[in-house]
Amino acid sequence: MYFIGVDLGTSGLKAGIIDEYGNIISSSYWETTITSAQPGQMEQNIDIFLNNTLQIIGEIVEKAKIIPSEIGGVVIDGQMGSVIGIDREFNSVTGLDMNLDLSSEKYNVYIHQNFGDLLAGVTCGSPLNGQKIMWWKEVHPDFYKHIYKFITLNGYIAGKLAGLKADEAFIDHTLLAFSGIDDARELDWSEEICDRLNIDMDKLPEVVSPWKIVGGIDKKSAVKCGLKEGTPVFAGAGDQAVGFLGTGLIQPGSLIDVSGSSTILSLCVDRFVPDIENHAVMYIPSVKKGLYYALSYINGGGIALKWFMDEFCEGNKNNMQLKMKDEYDEITKKAARVPPGSGGLLFIPYFGGRQCPYDSSIRGGWIGLNWGHRKEYLYRAILESIAFDFRLGYKHIKNIFTEIDIHDILVTGGGSKSEIWNQIKADVMGMRYIRLGSYEYNLRGCGIIAAFGSGLYDTIDSAVSKMENNMYEKIFVTDTATPEIYTQYFNVFENAFQKNLIDTFHSLSEV
Repeated sequence: MYFIGVDLGTSGLKAGIIDEYGNIISSSYWETTITSAQPGQMEQNIDIFLNNTLQIIGEIVEKAKIIPSEIGGVVIDGQMGSVIGIDREFNSVTGLDMNLDLSSEKYNVYIHQNFGDLLAGVTCGSPLNGQKIMWWKEVHPDFYKHIYKFITLNGYIAGKLAGLKADEAFIDHTLLAFSGIDDARELDWSEEICDRLNIDMDKLPEVVSPWKIVGGIDKKSAVKCGLKEGTPVFAGAGDQAVGFLGTGLIQPGSLIDVSGSSTILSLCVDRFVPDIENHAVMYIPSVKKGLYYALSYINGGGIALKWFMDEFCEGNKNNMQLKMKDEYDEITKKAARVPPGSGGLLFIPYFGGRQCPYDSSIRGGWIGLNWGHRKEYLYRAILESIAFDFRLGYKHIKNIFTEIDIHDILVTGGGSKSEIWNQIKADVMGMRYIRLGSYEYNLRGCGIIAAFGSGLYDTIDSAVSKMENNMYEKIFVTDTATPEIYTQYFNVFENAFQKNLIDTFHSLSEV
């Protein structure tokens, strides 16, 4: 039996066919486009997502030479901090209000200032989607009254493939993580928080398990993607939760670094413990109920590196892709020769505001620039800053889960390909960094959900044990000469967010 997994990422769209043993039979990757009308406004087109999903499924089916009747189901995962408002016919009213768009940020500020302890004590910790619903209601009431349900990107695409109506709209329990209006213990919507924020609960979709069959491929979609009409469509899950599942991360005490568009350091735990003291630790419910991922993250952390390359490296109109690769290789080599600490240069990586703990006024920047700093110094400072953020996040997580004693960190995501970055993080964290040898964990996670949901395996654990296919590609060991140096720079990074710098950012924001 074969299954199709589709990963709707911020930076790219990936699809693959997975067999019952977790092997990727065929796969394809298409880049996605993000546009920015002005600072703080980021957009992606859902019609392009839908059309590309149908086309890429057709492409991998044709590539694999598999009979459509052998496909046992489709699972779609997607970016977690985004919402789409739909009408009764399951048509979009709002388009994709994506996680990187800051138009609704003032509502995030309001939630944290007025309900910070409640948010930390009841929810998974991040009100990204809740604030967006509030924004549509207050700023665009004419649109809001036509919205029947608010759903996520993967729920929209899956619903379109299955020809659902809005009464059948759904969200899986992992995607509650970035709603900010959830009950993290019950894995459902929180009536108390929705009441406090004046959010209409009748506009929220049903919460289901990731493996629930929500419908079947309808005739129109079957023609476009080459699948058999009626092929089961499962609810799917958030992209991070699916990726964690695909790596087999269902054992408490496992620590993983996801270096993607957003950078995430996450520990698998067996309980939800609110971070009331610092509001710095957030959670994602695992696909496997009863487990959570305690995490610290930077919204768009990995995009800071792409921004740097786009803005500071020249490129070539005749062969832009090749030119950028050459410049990336060159600046990486130069950055590797820069001493730890980047010559006294510190970078602040929070381009879209700080999340852990939350402060919307903080932005990005270099501190300590002098005339001796060149591009490679600026670039290395970005890499180091995200490593410092991970160390700070781990400190907060360990304050809650004091029993943990971890020496290894798994690393995956596009950024894990960077040898210099893995070495920097191993030195900053003082732990071994283990790069996983595959970048298709989201596809495998989708396959695990489909295999369990179709009844092929009795439990999530047995599906993971049969389909997990981890290979350690390379291990990065801490350089004994650098941890002390990095500890000094980390202390500066941590102390940078005390009163003076924060006041400066707040004043700049007010201006």
